[in-house]
Amino acid sequence: MQEPEFHDLSDDSDYAAASQHQLEDDFLSDDSGYDIVLSADQASGSIMRSDSIKSGVSEPSGSEVIFYKDNVTIHPKQYTSERISGRLRLIKHGSDLLLTWVPYKPSEIGVDCLGRSDPEASDKDRNLYAIKTSLNDVRSVRRHTPPLGWQYIIVVLSSGLAYPPLYFYSGGIREFITTLKQHVFIIRSSEDPNVFLVNDFQDPLQKSLSSLQLPGLASLKSASFKNSAVSVDNSDTDQANGSVHKSSSSEHSLRPTNKNRQGDLSMQVLEKFSLVTRFARETTSSLFKENHGNQYPYDKFLEKHKSALHNDEGKHEEELTSQDSSSVASDVSEFDRLPLVWGKQRESPLSVEEWTSFLDNDGRVVDSKALRKRVFYGGVEPELRKEVWKFLLGFYEYHSTYAEREFLCYEKEHEYQTVKKQWQSISSTQAKRFTKFRERKGLIDKDVVRTDRSIPYYEGDENRNVVILRDILLTYSFYNFDLGYCQGMSDLLSPILHVMEDESSAFWCFVALMERLGPNFNRDQSGMHSQLLALSKLVELLDGPLHNYLKQADCLNYFFCFRWILIQFKREFDFDEIMRLWEVLWTHYLSEHFHLYICVAILKRYRKKIIDERMDFDTLLKFINELSGRINLEQSLRDAEALCAIGGENAAALIPPGTPPSLPIETDAGLYILDDEIL
Repeated sequence: MQEPEFHDLSDDSDYAAASQHQLEDDFLSDDSGYDIVLSADQASGSIMRSDSIKSGVSEPSGSEVIFYKDNVTIHPKQYTSERISGRLRLIKHGSDLLLTWVPYKPSEIGVDCLGRSDPEASDKDRNLYAIKTSLNDVRSVRRHTPPLGWQYIIVVLSSGLAYPPLYFYSGGIREFITTLKQHVFIIRSSEDPNVFLVNDFQDPLQKSLSSLQLPGLASLKSASFKNSAVSVDNSDTDQANGSVHKSSSSEHSLRPTNKNRQGDLSMQVLEKFSLVTRFARETTSSLFKENHGNQYPYDKFLEKHKSALHNDEGKHEEELTSQDSSSVASDVSEFDRLPLVWGKQRESPLSVEEWTSFLDNDGRVVDSKALRKRVFYGGVEPELRKEVWKFLLGFYEYHSTYAEREFLCYEKEHEYQTVKKQWQSISSTQAKRFTKFRERKGLIDKDVVRTDRSIPYYEGDENRNVVILRDILLTYSFYNFDLGYCQGMSDLLSPILHVMEDESSAFWCFVALMERLGPNFNRDQSGMHSQLLALSKLVELLDGPLHNYLKQADCLNYFFCFRWILIQFKREFDFDEIMRLWEVLWTHYLSEHFHLYICVAILKRYRKKIIDERMDFDTLLKFINELSGRINLEQSLRDAEALCAIGGENAAALIPPGTPPSLPIETDAGLYILDDEIL
């Protein structure tokens, strides 16, 4: 039976997830997981950008094609009318096995297996999906056999990256798996029979970024990975399929630290990244490699902005906050002064009198931009935060009146209690049959007792505020079933509840915040990917020497900044400072992505130390982690403002639309594409 011409793949949960870079690896991930998924437009190396891909690729000398299948298709968009078809092959080359997929060139497209012509697609769109990888670098192959629609596979690399789904329009998945079994060691996952683990000779290491658990450290099994690099001499093959992914063997062991906050294991979180450094960075650093032919010349950029530079060198000598015992005490000479325009001096916080002046007689904010500017440069007096934060977070509309806000709070209180009763009404008998609820509740219970317990508001045994923190997070997991709860959310909620001192208000402010930061917690880390990618581009534009060094050191994945972005510097500043920082970020005054400029500013200030000490990824990760509590907030804000001014439109253009904390881009139907697993 012929399929409708405009078949919608959105009902295929895995396709819907993949189309928004939301593939998940079920057997290695849970709700607290942070997996990395390779999207076609991000990858290079394993997915090559080539304008000269040819379908008639000749194999390397001494190689043998042991399997090939035509009409294997990638769907770059939601509908089957948008497709890129090609040929999938397994090539035996010496002792290695290569997997390649090459899209058909236009003259070969013709008519597909259903008697329909492929729609027009540019060479660029087709070519960026070409795949070539060694099976040594593949962690697993997921087979999907939906009751309706076409079967497909997802190839997941050792780093946790995944290629887009490959749809077998003419069948052949069984033969593909059978051929693999004849040439590589494959076993089924004990947790998912549709997952085939490749070369899994020992207990699988929890090696994806799903091992990142913010409030606590989970135990990890040490393991070593032995991957052989494959060289292919045939230039046509390299051009068509890209260079074979290379990785080196490495052994990782947990190196716990115990610095000042022994009761809070979460301060050790970045240590866990060192466990996945070696095998992850070979692949994931390619996410952020740029086409240097289009690179904006750094020297030209600085020359263009020389007239904007400050002449007051004295300001450049301002000392950084330091501690006598700090191993990362800053030297003012570390800071590269030339490309920096000092930001405006910070002002005093917004006072009650000033706040009143921004309101008309009915309570409407007269000039929201002026208010946001005032908060950006000075913050808010603590006693005003309960009111002003509701505007900054979007819970209150700026044009709302006193009466409208009072009515809104009344309605939202009722709605909150309705959602809360959903989980409160679950009996112990029901809970035994509700695995997802038990898992999320258990995770929340563990996290809240470790969150900000040194703060008076949360300290002490049987603290009622800790119970409220737990209740809000549980309610949110029912309010947003798709996202649920992930570790790190308690860090974001804690200051909000501390300020609001009201359960319902704190919940709805948290909901508003998660509308923007929710993608940070996607299973596939698509939200984090887009921000790390944007950060790499900003560093390349605003600090060429640092970018060049990080490129040389193979650190362009910027995983060392992961924690900064994930929870908005929550662990880098003390509790009072983080509230000042967040209210600045929430203004979105200069940029929705001002946090990325703060990242650049901090890295720039320590650039000389990073380069002089020739820090590799592990050393840099440790160094960044030890900056916690030693970063000068006010100075970082002024530096970031200066960098934002220098970058201007050129820098803003480097950040893709929809990058968090921008609001998600809506689909044509006006709905957000959500993660594929609900329960």
